[in-house]
Amino acid sequence: MVEEYLQQWYKQFLTGDYVGIEYWVHQSEENNPFGFHFDKDEHDPQIEHPKWIGCINLTMDQHATCITDMKYGDIKPNECIYSYGNEGKVTIWSGEYAYGDMVGMDDTKIYVNVWTKREPKGLIRSEEIEYPRQKYFGMMTKDKVEDYTGETKSHTHICQDLFDLFILKEPIDIGWGGTYRVPDCVV
Repeated sequence: MVEEYLQQWYKQFLTGDYVGIEYWVHQSEENNPFGFHFDKDEHDPQIEHPKWIGCINLTMDQHATCITDMKYGDIKPNECIYSYGNEGKVTIWSGEYAYGDMVGMDDTKIYVNVWTKREPKGLIRSEEIEYPRQKYFGMMTKDKVEDYTGETKSHTHICQDLFDLFILKEPIDIGWGGTYRVPDCVV
């Protein structure tokens, strides 16, 4: 069922061919974010990133997925986009950028890596389970990125791949499901 949903998701939001779609479900625990990192083929010494990364919010989420403009080898980001979840909200970004999930509370998301050059090594396809076929387009929404100019709060993060520490500014005055760009995001 998840694979069928993701194929419909791909047709709705992306174009072109792909060779593989990797996905996982993330359910946050209170005060336990997953840190900034780069998605890559974990079984290959060459640094190969997916073409696209997507986040599909399955639940409301008052905490954000934070996408940076930091590429592999950069010390810190210059700009961050904070995407606060809403049921069915889709956020898509280039696979070359680091991202992380801020502290959450019982939110559930599907993260997706779209590979266009080659499949990552070591992945195993899930077995198909019989279920009634459905159309999922009503479960997908898009929104625009707004430039944020309000007050921010600061907190320290580490990039798990590069071990660099940085202090980010995060918006305070947000709306449910909003997506905000914070330029000059490092304190």
